[in-house]
Amino acid sequence: MDFFPDIQIPPPLQPYISHVWFAEGIAGNAFPIFADGRTGIIFQQSGMILGNQEKNLANSFVFGQTLDPIMLHTQPNCRVLGLIFHPHVLPSVFRIHAKELTDECVDMSLIPAVPRINLNEQLWNTVSPKRQFDLLFSYLEKMISPIDKSMQYATSHILATKGKTSLKDLHYQLNLTERTFERRFEQYVGISPRLFSNIAQFQAAIRMLDSGHFSKLSDIAYANGYADQSHFIRWFKKFTGVTPLEHCRNHSILKTGIC
Repeated sequence: MDFFPDIQIPPPLQPYISHVWFAEGIAGNAFPIFADGRTGIIFQQSGMILGNQEKNLANSFVFGQTLDPIMLHTQPNCRVLGLIFHPHVLPSVFRIHAKELTDECVDMSLIPAVPRINLNEQLWNTVSPKRQFDLLFSYLEKMISPIDKSMQYATSHILATKGKTSLKDLHYQLNLTERTFERRFEQYVGISPRLFSNIAQFQAAIRMLDSGHFSKLSDIAYANGYADQSHFIRWFKKFTGVTPLEHCRNHSILKTGIC
């Protein structure tokens, strides 16, 4: 699935939405989903199925942090729109504790704070993807409340340092006790600061793997702060369900020496 470059996120929503993507006419593909530190909303007109559970997903659903790797299956001739949030904003949109949605996909209509308007009907009756995004943006602008600045800073800093920042220094900078920092982080992000750092580290590593800018796996391990190659492989398999070598083969990534 690709980003939709022609869609401009409205300024009031830019602190909440990281990016959007759109896909159409996909002939029954399967999409692997694994930890990336993000949450968001999906609207789909395809009968999307959560492969691990063979569960039919709602037309509009909210998803939280992904820890266990999953597979999404789409029916032929589908249309899928995605709004990807910054990591810390779920409670500021839906008034819920973010941990409630970790490893969950929830029908938007079942979330208590969601206004009872027929968003699905409006989206289904709209042909233009751009207009569908406009409907979603307008809907979210009515939903948002102020974000937590401390969690915005914390998540941005962890991502910018690829998970290598000192969490002790971070909660000290925010003038929070360790326990308060961890509790607030789980409330707004859905997972612990340590696990979020692990995901940021993993994401930096998989980007390097997919780029092909390395000679051997140990290069990726050491460049991204893993103790050794085995440590990197363990975390990679935890988040993706496969080894780096299997990932390369599954995605037809050709690498010198290993793939």
